[in-house]
Amino acid sequence: MSERNARARRVGLGVTSFGALAGTLILAAPQAAAWPTDLTVSGGNSHNVGCSYTLTASLSVDVLLPVSFYDNGTEISGSPVSHLLRSSASLNWTPSTTGAHTLTATQDLISKSITVQVDPASSFGSFGCGPSGILNGGSGILNNLLPSISG
Repeated sequence: MSERNARARRVGLGVTSFGALAGTLILAAPQAAAWPTDLTVSGGNSHNVGCSYTLTASLSVDVLLPVSFYDNGTEISGSPVSHLLRSSASLNWTPSTTGAHTLTATQDLISKSITVQVDPASSFGSFGCGPSGILNGGSGILNNLLPSISG
């Protein structure tokens, strides 16, 4: 084998090794600028069974990849709506059980999660959800004024 061929092989091996090392470092690096950077739920700090809330995932890198939303590991049905101008994706969520709910937005194997507490349904039925959470979802004003009726 000529000196020229041997040198070409060493260079090729070096380039291949460098590429493999660089790929490993990229995959192992922490996701400092992950795709979903924030996940919020409408309704403030109060959430009730049977009321509808909006989950919104803020996206920092790729607003074109699909986003999936999960409630305690189970995918929430529906098609997320992407907002390219605001770099976010949203989905309506209606909890059906009380207790802690870990909500997760996942995009391209990168996730952002939050945990919210879901209380029983309002004694006012769906009216208790209110358009802005005035009865039960936001400030709970009516439930605080009428504790014997609202439970």
